[in-house]
Amino acid sequence: MNDTYTPAPAQRPTLLTIICILSFIGGLWGAIEGFRTGFTSKAQDDLAQAKATIEESMAQLQGQGGEFAQSMMEQGIAIAEKTAENAKLLGISGLVLALISLYGVWLMWNLRKQGFWFYTIAAILGLLIPLYFLGFSTVAIMGLGFGAFISLVFIILYGVNLKHMR
Repeated sequence: MNDTYTPAPAQRPTLLTIICILSFIGGLWGAIEGFRTGFTSKAQDDLAQAKATIEESMAQLQGQGGEFAQSMMEQGIAIAEKTAENAKLLGISGLVLALISLYGVWLMWNLRKQGFWFYTIAAILGLLIPLYFLGFSTVAIMGLGFGAFISLVFIILYGVNLKHMR
């Protein structure tokens, strides 16, 4: 009779499973968008559409005392132009960071702590790189605000689950 103890394989907690699945979906979406931005004319098409929409809105505000709104719209046009100018670099960096993030999620799916650091670094760089290219205008920061909030929530949720990883 063999009394050798064999530990049961670690079980992935339900919360970790859910956030990993959501992160896989988000990472795949980020990779697709990074590819589209970096290797297609998506940014130029978006620029033309944004300019038309913003100019139409500015015309409606003309003479109605909407200086702040008009200033925000002008910043929006400037952001769209900078995005189009730097589309290739933004797209490639977005694609690379999405792949790093996906690798980190895959490691965490397999209960490996190193994945947390890959994911966290990719998330932080994913917020800083666009600010570098687009500038620190109010519109750029507001545009990244929702992404920063979601990234922070996921980093916290993964951090809570670090105790289940080796």
